[in-house]
Amino acid sequence: MIPILWIHGFPLSSAIFEPQKRIAGYRHLCPDLRGFGSAGAPDAETSMASYSRDLLAYLDKENVDRCVLAGFSMGGYIAMQLLRDAPQRFAALLLLDTRETADTAEGRVNRMKQADEVARRGTGSLIDAMLPKMVVQDACRADVRRIMETASVPGVIAALKAMAARPDSADTLRSVTMPAFVIAGDRDEITPLSDAERMAALLPNAELAPIARAGHMANFEASEQVNNLVAAFLGRALRTSHT
Repeated sequence: MIPILWIHGFPLSSAIFEPQKRIAGYRHLCPDLRGFGSAGAPDAETSMASYSRDLLAYLDKENVDRCVLAGFSMGGYIAMQLLRDAPQRFAALLLLDTRETADTAEGRVNRMKQADEVARRGTGSLIDAMLPKMVVQDACRADVRRIMETASVPGVIAALKAMAARPDSADTLRSVTMPAFVIAGDRDEITPLSDAERMAALLPNAELAPIARAGHMANFEASEQVNNLVAAFLGRALRTSHT
């Protein structure tokens, strides 16, 4: 079976991809990033490059030479780093509710403020602020909160600093020749549809799919719609690929 490497966002865990495991015919690889879910806290300062190294080591451990690369939100930032570090290892690209731009100066300052707040008071206020933007359907919120509450303080602080320092990835996307699929919830306030449209325009071989009635975590709250679209895309994209 063709593997898919699913990279989760912030401040979440691989549990957000439980619905995607229903996509039949693929081997679903869903690791937790350092400090999130079941993974231990980072032992040093992290960066998109260090997350990328961790994931390449994970693929080696799982004996995966080549796979589909799928990144959600912060996982998309890491996916773009992986495309710089080891593009030959990926057969197709899925970008879910993410963006290719670096943080603005104001955005970097806000992330540092959030890191200070989390260091002083824990993750509660961050979760309270982010949860309404993650999903628009009330029925999903309790599950998403539970996932967010598994994030460790060191993991959250390290991720905030890593996101603040991440590079712009526009040139990276321009250089990607593999088939790509860009997804965004039509009610996503964190990485709105305009971000997805811009990424799809940068990618030489991309398709774009807005997800109806979904916020930032479109894959979670509109999972059937997303799964059907992803399965159809991969069917097309991998028909002539060799993995």
